[in-house]
Amino acid sequence: MKNFFSILLLSAMFSFAANAQICTIDETLTEPGLYPDPDSIPCIVKGDFTDITVQFVNFDSADYQGIRIKVDYLIIDSITNLPCGIRWTTSAQNAATPHRFENQENGCIRFLGTTSDDAGQYELEVYVRAKISLAPSPIPVTASSVGLKVWVRVSDLATDPCPVIDTTASPASARVATCTTLDTLVGITDISSINYFSFYPNPTANAATVSFTADRAAVYTSRIVNIYGQEVSREVLNVTAGVNVNSIDVSNLAAGVYIYTITDGKNVQTQRFVVEK
Repeated sequence: MKNFFSILLLSAMFSFAANAQICTIDETLTEPGLYPDPDSIPCIVKGDFTDITVQFVNFDSADYQGIRIKVDYLIIDSITNLPCGIRWTTSAQNAATPHRFENQENGCIRFLGTTSDDAGQYELEVYVRAKISLAPSPIPVTASSVGLKVWVRVSDLATDPCPVIDTTASPASARVATCTTLDTLVGITDISSINYFSFYPNPTANAATVSFTADRAAVYTSRIVNIYGQEVSREVLNVTAGVNVNSIDVSNLAAGVYIYTITDGKNVQTQRFVVEK
């Protein structure tokens, strides 16, 4: 059986969403893991619209450090270093805790968009919180923290061969997305509703600014939770059609990692951010 956290991170990375029906889940899959394997994910073609769905099955239990543990659920917080213009979302659309997958749950994530980034392999960083039987709260995990490498690949033309993943490549030899980290942290649930979402500065000490465009007026709720899932802030926002800019006061928050969520109960945007003191 593959390393427990490796599977969590792989599953966190590959599943995608459709506009109304985020993505179609393959309920026939029963074995925990990722479908297909990372080196079989379709290539992203530079300049062409990308729409890729990958399936996964969450664990019931797994061996971790010699102990058999139960996997309660996992939450995908963010994926970084995606080629610019490519956005992700998942089939898990719970407004309170988006991108959460329960024990043995089948899921999918969908990548959508068009990139102008160079051809090559892109090593991704996946941020996941996993709730396991040994811990009272979800444990933050990243791909780098367990030595896991996950890639997407870009080719210049549809007729070009997809770059072969070099699993021995150092991070320096992999491609780096040309857009900012803030751009690549966006998980889009309904791409026709909220676009161009950004959260800055990150890290921050006292305040941050959230900006985005909306295609219609609506009432949204913003929340900030800590890495243990505890809500530390909530605000009702009257979103207008067009550009929206909202200031967030984080001066009363202790130093640490937090998750910002904005939702109307259907559409969700999330952002992982760091408070420094």
